[in-house]
Amino acid sequence: MSSDSSDEKWTPMAATGETAAPRCISCGTQVTPQFARVFGDNRDVVHACPDCSTYREMKTADFIPEDQR
Repeated sequence: MSSDSSDEKWTPMAATGETAAPRCISCGTQVTPQFARVFGDNRDVVHACPDCSTYREMKTADFIPEDQR
């Protein structure tokens, strides 16, 4: 048991507000590093995720601008 007498509930995401996990630049949804490696561009930047696109669009990469491929 902790000797801290405060009644605050622990909220792990509230402490930092940000995580190291990548996010979709289109909608801001957090994705896994593996998802970024597979569906991201050459720099593992995710331009679309299942929340804002279909898997068919993500596989073809037609939505990624040419200069960012």
